[in-house]
Order: sequence, then C-alpha cells, then structure tokens
Amino acid sequence: MDGLLIDSEPFWRRSHVEVLGKYGFVITEEDARLAAGKRTRDQVELWHERFGWQDPSIDDVTKQVVDNVINLIHVNGKALPGVDEVVNLMTEHDIPMAVASSSSQELIEVVVERLDLTNNMKVIVSAENEKRGKPFPDVFLTAASKLDANPENCLVFEDSINGIKAAKSAGMKCIAVPEQPYEQKSFSEADIVLQSLFNLEWRIVRSLWPEN
Repeated sequence: MDGLLIDSEPFWRRSHVEVLGKYGFVITEEDARLAAGKRTRDQVELWHERFGWQDPSIDDVTKQVVDNVINLIHVNGKALPGVDEVVNLMTEHDIPMAVASSSSQELIEVVVERLDLTNNMKVIVSAENEKRGKPFPDVFLTAASKLDANPENCLVFEDSINGIKAAKSAGMKCIAVPEQPYEQKSFSEADIVLQSLFNLEWRIVRSLWPEN
C-alpha cells in the first residue's frame, strides 16, 4: 500500500524523523527508507535498539508515528499514477484484489477510503495481526488464504525490498514499482520491475505464468 497505492513513504520518513527528533534522537530519511516495508513497531524497535531510551514506550512512539502519518494522509494523500488503471485492468479480467500491508488496520482503512477503493478490495490484511512482519511472508499468505487462492497463483505489487522478500518467500510472483531513482541490484529478486504502474499491461501479467 504505502509507496505503491499512495505516495505515503515521504510521510512515513518525515514522521519517524520528527517523532524521534522530539526526544533528541537523530535518524535520517535514508535510515527510514532502508527500514521501509517493515511494520511500524518493528521499525521503532530498530531505533530503540540503536538509542536505548527508557521513556516513552515503544508502543507510544509507534502510535505517535502512525498518528502523524494518518493526519498527513487525510490532508495530502493521493493515489500514485496508474493505480486506477491497474485496478480497472484487474477488475476487467475478474482478478480479486487484496491490500496486504505492514501498516495498521486503521491506517489501511483510512487509505482505502481516501482512494475510494473500498469496493475494489475483497480482502484487507494488516501485518500488525501477524506473528511476523515483512520480510517474512505471513501477511501475504494470510491474504491468499482469505482470497481462497494458491500462493503460486498470486501476484504481489511492491515498492520495498522487504516487501519483495516477503512476496518471494510466500512463493508468489512479484512486480516491483520502486521509488525513483532506485538501485537496480537491490530489486533483483522481483520478477519484473516497472518504473510506474502506468507501464503495466495485461500481457506483462500473463508472461509471469507462461505455462497457462
């Protein structure tokens, strides 16, 4: 979802930097970028391991980060280029769709409503309800189960390295649409890399299952 359906990755980076900065801890937006795709609490745990603060709690910091992002999405959130076209393409070919995100259930629902995708998404799954977050495959496997689909027949769209690792660990196909510019080697695990969702065509999707 983040960075794929909605241009929220800058909001996340800004929020992590600002919240930690309130307590005197300095991280860069590049630090936040490298942690992208992980659950917010898992990211905050990384910062806690680095700085070792006593107060506030990890949960409190996580909530502050998420609340900041929700506020930014309400004001400035918008679909990334090509989202409507991809949703229409999948709908045209009767492909059921799900959002499987590292973000909280609350935030996913805010984004799906903001982008008017409620009626398009058959399933919404948050990794906060999983034992493990990305790069582990749990959230994608849960989504596949709820869609009543075999993982090998699922296609994941991702923008983060951790998300790609999760998709491939789940045994799924993965099309990466990384934020530009990107390091090509870092996204080599993806089956296909596109510069934008605008570049997706049905023939590209079908090429992932040449035997069918």
